[in-house]
Amino acid sequence: MRKSRRDRQNLPWGWWLRATDSAFEDQDGRHWKSVRQAFWGGRLNFPSSQFVPEQLELLLRVLLHLDCEASSWTEAGYDLFAGDFISWRFYCCWLASIGLTSTVDGTAPTEASLTEEGFSVLLMLQATRDPDWVDLPFSEIAELVQASTTIGAPDALMAALAEFERGVGLRRNVFAREVINEEYLVTLTGFESTGRMPTRRIIWSASFSSAGPRDALFVWLAKRVHRWDDWATVAFERGAAALTQHMFTLFLAADSPTAA
Repeated sequence: MRKSRRDRQNLPWGWWLRATDSAFEDQDGRHWKSVRQAFWGGRLNFPSSQFVPEQLELLLRVLLHLDCEASSWTEAGYDLFAGDFISWRFYCCWLASIGLTSTVDGTAPTEASLTEEGFSVLLMLQATRDPDWVDLPFSEIAELVQASTTIGAPDALMAALAEFERGVGLRRNVFAREVINEEYLVTLTGFESTGRMPTRRIIWSASFSSAGPRDALFVWLAKRVHRWDDWATVAFERGAAALTQHMFTLFLAADSPTAA
């Protein structure tokens, strides 16, 4: 079983770096322009490159998946690697080889838990995220939703969902439960900034005849709040139908470990 966030230390990777006026000094006396550069060049021993930001963003998303008990490895293969399971398996093996995940108990690399260092890297990547990438808060509330579904307490689940909705309401891209003309809906409202005046509009929706199925879908979405911004990008760039197809693929992958 993956270790809960509450069982881990809360210090981000690089807390030991000494900040000077223009750089960060590590324990070996090397100087880095940023904590991320110290991790990329010092810890991973990778060369400087223009695609460092996108690669660290991918790493953050993979670590978030591995820290989320709700999603399966096949789901992540479709969602993060577009169904390229060879690359997904290799990436997981690489994480285990550098000590960010643990397979000492015989766990497959795709199902591995984050090590203490892996979790500290996740914290660092979240804390130093580029402003262009929307922050990923609400982990504690998402865990509460997960715990409420596990213990099978409907009242606790509804309370957790209500708390979750209050917490995520002002995100740039947000899924929400609604009732319109006696239809029970889950909507995705996206933030559009292409015109003179930034606006928010509904870019995807799913309707249900009763509250139960709608709430079940919203629980599934709440457990994957860290993926909402990417799913909104799918709806913006490829249309609502493309997002529906993508999510349907993820539903099947989540329920079928052999889907790959």
